[in-house]
Amino acid sequence: MSPPPIHAFAIALFLLALVPAASPAEEEGEKKRRTPTVLLSEYDDKDIGKEASKDVAAQIGLIDNDELTAYVNAIGSKLLRSIPRRSFDYKFRVVDQVEPNAFALPGGFIFVSRGLLALANDEDELACVLGHEITHVTKRHAAAQQGVQRGQFPLLGPWIRAGRMAAYSRDLEYSADRGGQILCAAAGYDPRGMATFLDSLMQSEKLTHGYSRNASFLDSHPSSGQRSTIARVQASEMRWQRDASIGDPRESLLRRTEGLSVGQRPESGMFLGNVFMHPDLDFKLRFPARWKKANSNSTVGAQAPRGDAFVFLTGDVPPGDPREVAEAWLAQGRAEGARLQDSGPMRVGHAQAWRLDLTMLSPQYVRSHVTFVPHDGSTFRITGAGISEKGLKSTMATTRSFRRLTEEDRAVLKATRLRLVEAKEGEDLATLGKRSNNAWDPYTTSVNNAISASHVFAGGELVKIAREEAYTPRPKKTESTE
Repeated sequence: MSPPPIHAFAIALFLLALVPAASPAEEEGEKKRRTPTVLLSEYDDKDIGKEASKDVAAQIGLIDNDELTAYVNAIGSKLLRSIPRRSFDYKFRVVDQVEPNAFALPGGFIFVSRGLLALANDEDELACVLGHEITHVTKRHAAAQQGVQRGQFPLLGPWIRAGRMAAYSRDLEYSADRGGQILCAAAGYDPRGMATFLDSLMQSEKLTHGYSRNASFLDSHPSSGQRSTIARVQASEMRWQRDASIGDPRESLLRRTEGLSVGQRPESGMFLGNVFMHPDLDFKLRFPARWKKANSNSTVGAQAPRGDAFVFLTGDVPPGDPREVAEAWLAQGRAEGARLQDSGPMRVGHAQAWRLDLTMLSPQYVRSHVTFVPHDGSTFRITGAGISEKGLKSTMATTRSFRRLTEEDRAVLKATRLRLVEAKEGEDLATLGKRSNNAWDPYTTSVNNAISASHVFAGGELVKIAREEAYTPRPKKTESTE
C-alpha cells in the first residue's frame, strides 16, 4: 500500500519547527508586522501592502534594470493622471518570474513579471494590464476579497501568496478590465489592448510545461471564453485618441524589452532536467526524477508527486563552522516541536557538513534531515522530510549530490534573451528562425508575436525571437579592505 500524503497541518508545524526563533526585540517586531491587518481603511492598505511587497522582493526577486523599471513606471504614471484623487503612492516593479503574470498589493504596489513583458506585443497591451491592476487598487478590491484571503493556507510560499492575493471574483475582474480600459483610453492608448493581450495569454498557456509551473495572470485572475470578447465590445464603445508621443506602440515596447531574459535565468540558477545549476554561486544539486520542482529568489526545491516528501535548499543561515551553525540553529528552533534523534558530520561533495536528524508527530510521524553545508564563505541549509523511507532516501540522495560546477557544466549553461529581427519579404517563421538563429520553434514564435504559425511577412516587420547566448557569471563580491 502506498503511503498517504503528508497531512497539510503536519507539514505546516514541521516547517515552523525548521524556522529559527528570533531575538525578543525581533520577535516583537515580527509579531507586530505579521499580525493580520483588517483592511478597513486606506491606511490599512498601505501598511499591509508595504510589508507584503518586501516578501515579493525577497521571495520572487526584482529585475535589476533601472531603464526598464523607469519605463513601466512612466506608463503607470501616465495612466494615473486620469484619477482625480489619488490615495496611494503607486510603485511599479518588474519581478523575476518566467510566467506572464501581474498582480497588485493593497496600497499601490503593482508588479509585472518579465514573462509578461516578453509576451506583450505593444505598449497598449502593457498599459491595459497596468490599468487593470491600478483599478484593483483604487477600488480597494483586496478589502472586498479579504474573507477569501483569510481562508488561504498561511504557510504558502510568499511567491505563491503574492500570485493569489488578487484572486478576485469574476465581477471584480470584469470591473478591473473595464476600469483599466477607461484609464488607457484617457491616456491615449488603444483599449483593445486588453483583449489582444488576453488572446496571447491564452495561447501562451498552451505552451506552459515542465520544471516550474507557477501562478500566471490567468491563474490569479479568473477568466472565461467570454472575457476577451467582452473587452473588445467595451473597447468599441470607448472614444479615444492616440497620444502621438507614444509613436509606434509595438516598436516602443519591443525596443525597451530587447535583451530581456526569457525562460530560466542563469544568474538565478537553472534546471537542466533534474539537475539544478547555479553558475554565480558555483554549485549543482540533483533532484529526484518526476518530482515537482520550483526555484525562487531564496529557495530551490522539489516535492514528491504524491506529496509524501520534499527537499529544498536555502541560504538563510549565517556562515561559520557547520557544527556550530547547526547547534545554534537547533537551539533556537528546538522548542517548536521537532525532536533531535541524531547529529553528526557528513561529507557532502567538497565540503565537511553537519547533519541533524529530526522527527515530529503532528498528526503523522514525519522524519527530516537538515544538513548545513559550508560553501565559499556561506552556509547552505538543505532540508529533506518525508513520511516514507523511500521518500526520505530520495531527499538524502539530493543532499549528497551537492557539488561544485565543472567546466562541462558551465559550457551547457546559456542565457536565452529576447532579440529583435527585421523580417524579409516572403519569409515564413521557419525561414526567419533559421536565418536569425532563433531558439524558439515557429509555433512558439507565432504565439509570442501574436501572429498565425503560417504567417508570411511582407517585409520590414519587427519580430521577437529568442537567442541563446554565452553566460558569464557575475564577479563575486569581495569585502572592502579599507
